[in-house]
Amino acid sequence: MAEQRCTLRYRSNRSEGEPVSLCAASASGAGPELWDVFVSYSRTDAPRAGVVVSALRAQGLRVFVDDSDVDDFASISTAITRALSRSKALLALYSVDYPARRACQWELTFAYLTGQREGDPRRRVLVVNPEPTNEHIHPVELRDARHWPWPGTPEAADRLAARAGAYLAQLAEPMGETADAGFVPWLPAPARTGSARFVGRLAEQWQVHSALHRHRAPLIGQSGADRAAQLRGMPGVGKSLLAQEYALRFRPAFPGGVFWFDLHAEPGGRSAERTTERYREQVSTVAAALGVEVPDGPLPRLLSALAVVLGERNEPCLWVVDGLPDGLSAEQLHLLRGPHLLAATLVTTRSLRHTSFAEPVDLAPLPAGDGYRLLASRRAPRTEADRHAAVALVHDVGGHPQALGLLAELATRAGFTSLRSRLHSPGTDVLAAVSGGSLPALPRPESGASGAAEDAHGPGADSGAEGAGSAGAGPRPLGSERPVDDVLRLFALASPAPLSPAVLEQVLSTVHPYAPWEAAGIVDRAVDALLGDGALQPDAHDGSWTVHALLARAVRRHDGDTARQEDLRRALLHALAPPPRTAGENGQRPAPRSDASSVTDTDGWTAAGRRVSDRRKASRGAGPVERAAAFDLQVELVTRVGVQPLADREGSLREALASLHSLFVTAREVLHRINGEVGGGPHGDGIRYEGLGGPAPLLLPAIATGLLARLRPFLSHWHPALEEHEAARPEGVSRPAHERAWDREREMRTALAELREPLAALAGRLGRLSGVDLRDPVDD
Repeated sequence: MAEQRCTLRYRSNRSEGEPVSLCAASASGAGPELWDVFVSYSRTDAPRAGVVVSALRAQGLRVFVDDSDVDDFASISTAITRALSRSKALLALYSVDYPARRACQWELTFAYLTGQREGDPRRRVLVVNPEPTNEHIHPVELRDARHWPWPGTPEAADRLAARAGAYLAQLAEPMGETADAGFVPWLPAPARTGSARFVGRLAEQWQVHSALHRHRAPLIGQSGADRAAQLRGMPGVGKSLLAQEYALRFRPAFPGGVFWFDLHAEPGGRSAERTTERYREQVSTVAAALGVEVPDGPLPRLLSALAVVLGERNEPCLWVVDGLPDGLSAEQLHLLRGPHLLAATLVTTRSLRHTSFAEPVDLAPLPAGDGYRLLASRRAPRTEADRHAAVALVHDVGGHPQALGLLAELATRAGFTSLRSRLHSPGTDVLAAVSGGSLPALPRPESGASGAAEDAHGPGADSGAEGAGSAGAGPRPLGSERPVDDVLRLFALASPAPLSPAVLEQVLSTVHPYAPWEAAGIVDRAVDALLGDGALQPDAHDGSWTVHALLARAVRRHDGDTARQEDLRRALLHALAPPPRTAGENGQRPAPRSDASSVTDTDGWTAAGRRVSDRRKASRGAGPVERAAAFDLQVELVTRVGVQPLADREGSLREALASLHSLFVTAREVLHRINGEVGGGPHGDGIRYEGLGGPAPLLLPAIATGLLARLRPFLSHWHPALEEHEAARPEGVSRPAHERAWDREREMRTALAELREPLAALAGRLGRLSGVDLRDPVDD
């Protein structure tokens, strides 16, 4: 539905229902040649506007207020443009509805850009705020500059009008045509046109404009000369469409033209070389259109020729690089900047790793209000239940514009209540059911570039979504044991809770095929790759990350290796679960579970507080598979160096590390063996304990996870340290001799000895669980 212009007729209180024009003359141009002030307001604020206009006219000011209807900001009539150019200033009745009206924003932008060209972007804008707060006023420079509160009484309205008259008297000339660029060329053709249902994003557009013009407006708060900004965000969040909306709304600031270069991936991915080649092809098209003879040779030669022409034209222009990929070198990135200082550079990218390239403007999912407007843009909810379902749908997809656009299309065929049920059904994914639609693609960080294209040609844009979506065929399959995919699975399984690198390291160190000393490096590389593809979002907790709800949903629903996902889920839950309280902790007995006769701890306390002295009674709560697995793990543990002391200057530190690492393999096997254990029937006390996914072992998973948690930091620290020393062994020196000559040998032996007590305690817990304690009696 086309949007109506803001400055519409309002209804007089004296004659309800009768439209009354506020114009001293019609918009056709009759009346005075010059206006003191152009009043801009939303249709919903027409009664308020009447109060202000009356007070201004009582001061003898010539006030222009339009009473015509205009379908869209791109169709603003010549009369309105003429009236703005012949007005000294614009007075904006800046209510909460004002930012939502694109025609209002067009008028505000005209006055703002006029002032900016004169040296002060606030010079031609007066703001009256009828709201109790000012957070809705953008740009932020207008919040405190000539920002007047709503006059609550006729006397206050007269004072406001008098102050406005005094200020307008200082402006000798009208705004003129400086803010109206008229025809602004858009190359390469065809020009982008945006979306009729674009919602929100006003603050981000002003942030982009401020970033591109800090060099010309030091009053904004900080200086800079980069003339560049980057819109960053996850796939489908609407970066490309926002860049188009900015170019359309602020085109008067770029009379030299808008140059748009699309670098989104082609089917099959792309390389840095292919990206540069595609960029050169599009720059060549622009150069030819401007009459530049395209020279042969490298890209810098072509950009230099184009820079000469832009300099001769001497008009500011906007240089947009849409879909900047990850993985480009600093030199390749530099070639993507506008070739002349007259060109402001705006890039869109998923990557969070180009921070030094340009000032970032991070694009978050839509807030609830804007998301609801987008979802209901094709069909409004018809019942209260439907309205609640629509609100819930916005939350379900996390305000993701592409998904909301697809759901808005589907809502034209069914109610929101049934649509929400389909969204969560285990069958065919409803987000893939829209004709021409596609799901947000899973990231492809291994390729060194971002995945499928995200631009305004995607299904999200065609269906009216605020943000465009991935144009790929659908989610890519995740690999069985690829580190980046495993880390992505863990983030998806934990969503919406964040995960820290420490938790990720702990989990990966306990699953095949990763070694504990490799976990930290694996996590660092995987997180870096996911940041490059826009898959991660920083959490409020320092150093933690999360993934958007829609990406988590895609991973969980479309992971081809569900067995691998299940393995990681169990490991993650074991890592996140707090260890069980042991007897005597904090001087107290363990807390009871649910039955007075059940054994709740390996130290043998019952819920009733009675001590179970017999080890076999202590193990009766475990099934045969769990007891056998506990015995096998105990055998491995008590025969290792961690429990058996390594005499000073005897044995091999390398063999000690290998021995301890073999415990990881055993512990992993044990966890898999007991996963389906349900005690072989009711436990001795007749109770089946509910664990992960149903009745499950009570004790061994926590003991095995505790063992891995003890070993991981030791192995992660000492394995690379010893490996580095071994790599420096001179020829002719034996391995044992070289090891004994290590300046950290005693330090490592001390750390190894410190492991003995906690590992022996774990061996004791395994003995009590299995019913057979293999430790030497002196260890009791």
